[in-house]
Amino acid sequence: MTRTTESAVSPAMQAALLVAPERFELQNVLRPACPEGGLLLRVLACAICGSDSRLFLGRKRIKGSQEIDGRPLSGPIIGHEIAGRIVEVGSGVTQYRMDEDVVVAPGISCGTCDLCRGGHVQICRNYEALGYRYPGGFAQYVAVPALLGQDGSVNRIPAGTPPWAACLAEPLACALNAQEAMGIRNGDTVFIAGAGPMGSLHLILARQRGASFIAISEPDPARRATAKNLGADLVVDPASPTWARDLRAGARGRGFSAAIFAVSSIAPVRQIFSHIEAGAYSLLTAGARVNFFAGLDPGDTGLPLDVRALHYQAISTFGSVNSAPRQNADALHLIATKAVDASRLVTARLPLAKIGEAMRLAASPAHLKVVIEPE
Repeated sequence: MTRTTESAVSPAMQAALLVAPERFELQNVLRPACPEGGLLLRVLACAICGSDSRLFLGRKRIKGSQEIDGRPLSGPIIGHEIAGRIVEVGSGVTQYRMDEDVVVAPGISCGTCDLCRGGHVQICRNYEALGYRYPGGFAQYVAVPALLGQDGSVNRIPAGTPPWAACLAEPLACALNAQEAMGIRNGDTVFIAGAGPMGSLHLILARQRGASFIAISEPDPARRATAKNLGADLVVDPASPTWARDLRAGARGRGFSAAIFAVSSIAPVRQIFSHIEAGAYSLLTAGARVNFFAGLDPGDTGLPLDVRALHYQAISTFGSVNSAPRQNADALHLIATKAVDASRLVTARLPLAKIGEAMRLAASPAHLKVVIEPE
């Protein structure tokens, strides 16, 4: 039996449907039923991700179509950085109660493929997600499938942590996934390309993990100033003729032990790997770890590499995408304890009715994380 705290008399809800590039429509659609063994949440906050912006602009597309309880939608409901309140609990669910506030790691992994069995659930061969295959958080309600409640993807928000901050657990978990893979640790010197929302999260997280020196490369002056305020030791303009010299000086001539590319452009990757001196990448130290974090649009994303330099410098390269449920729980703990102060990154909070304006703000260099609060 499904338990509920809200009346089922009116099954409609308001949602923002992405019906065309750069066009949301606010529609009254069917409120989803609580999934068998799952949860129904009233959405309290859903932050805008860079991938949401790419979907909005038509630079990225969702495969297939979405539906609610068998009824097709005229456009997808996106948004996957979700905090909500449990209003219905599916039959057989004992670990969650109604009226609890939670965050949801949106990735749905099968748990049975070779990658899942090998511990790589974030790259499951059958990976699906809220805000992509299933309706997401830019709506008043979101249905949480049973698998997410069973694998630890639903985590209670500790008392005193506002939902608009807690919903940043999802992007922080993605940053944590990358930095764990790279082994960011005490004493690292870290180069980060991009001072947008994810570059800023990487900056704060790398400092929390013990990085001794962090440099940010960012073309926008406002974001360079923000990065400095967030604790970057050095901020540089990639268009500056002294860019490479300033970075070398910051790294004391030894190069960086870690590099994270947190901007959806191949340009900064090519810029770092274009600096070779005496057969070595001069901006990377021996043993450096390099993470290609940001997703790129299809097109010219090739990169010529000097494999000899990679070999003799013992440089490791990583691609990171998504996160595991445990990392979402760890990210929420970092936010709740203020080890990572997510509130410094939230620059605007708007209602669902202003989602178009929210998308414009999210695309502006003057903003970092923009959060939708449906009610």
